[in-house]
Amino acid sequence: MKKIFSCIAIISAFSCHSKIVSHKTVVNTESVDSHGNAILLGKCTRARLEQPPYSEWFTKNFSDYKVDTTTAVQLRKNISGKSFIIFMGTWCGDSKREVPRMYKLLDFCGVKSSDIQLIMLNSYDSVYKQSPTHEERGMNIHRVPDLVVFENKREMGRIVESPVVSLEKDLSDIVNGKGYVPNYRIVPLLVKLFNEKDVKELQSNVKEILVSAQPLKKHVAELRSYGHVLMAAGEFNKALVAYKLNALLYPDDAGVFANLGELYMKTGNKALAKENYEKSLALQPNNDNVKEQIKLMQ
Repeated sequence: MKKIFSCIAIISAFSCHSKIVSHKTVVNTESVDSHGNAILLGKCTRARLEQPPYSEWFTKNFSDYKVDTTTAVQLRKNISGKSFIIFMGTWCGDSKREVPRMYKLLDFCGVKSSDIQLIMLNSYDSVYKQSPTHEERGMNIHRVPDLVVFENKREMGRIVESPVVSLEKDLSDIVNGKGYVPNYRIVPLLVKLFNEKDVKELQSNVKEILVSAQPLKKHVAELRSYGHVLMAAGEFNKALVAYKLNALLYPDDAGVFANLGELYMKTGNKALAKENYEKSLALQPNNDNVKEQIKLMQ
């Protein structure tokens, strides 16, 4: 009986220990990108960025940045009670430049480390700009870095990829509720439409979006990147709207039709995939990758 009790006690203790381990928050997960370079994924600490290999760019860019103290002193008075999430990629040049600057400004403003959450996203196509634990879901993260500002768990605004004017002035406009509009204005337009209308309806009436989208466009990569994020998340219907709109905005760009071809292939519509790949090839006859995709459909 004592032996049986001992075994039960050991099993029980082991089960309890396993349960504790499985619920432990994992931070600073390391992986490698497609080039074999070290990257971080998921929840991360600033302290890890201050260590090699990430310290090579974090420390330099933090030290080199000169805070606009005139604006930041005023910002510091209004930033109390706010919390922040920074989405970034250690593989991303914009993140390497801007995130150390963000931390330096937030330090100057006296923001506590507990009020800043740092999330690392992936660069692989199948999990593009995703965290392993998916903190990005529902956040419409399409460019990094993304500094999202909250008050009482409500988003006040965000700085997307880089500031419009400066980190100090942009952040000041956000916390003071001055109607700040970040970079890449065409994506918020689609997000708004996705929230208000049926996606299938939007697919059929993409031309109607064109009037509103035309003055907001800056570069073909805006909606290409957003569509890529939607595809990786399995939101193919939304990705189709983004890619169709991009093709209307940039009809002379071979890449927009290659994007549509890829999407139609993924969703099993070989006829439309071939049609769009052929449009892409007509605009860029030397694209061997597109030629190969067309061959695969013969």
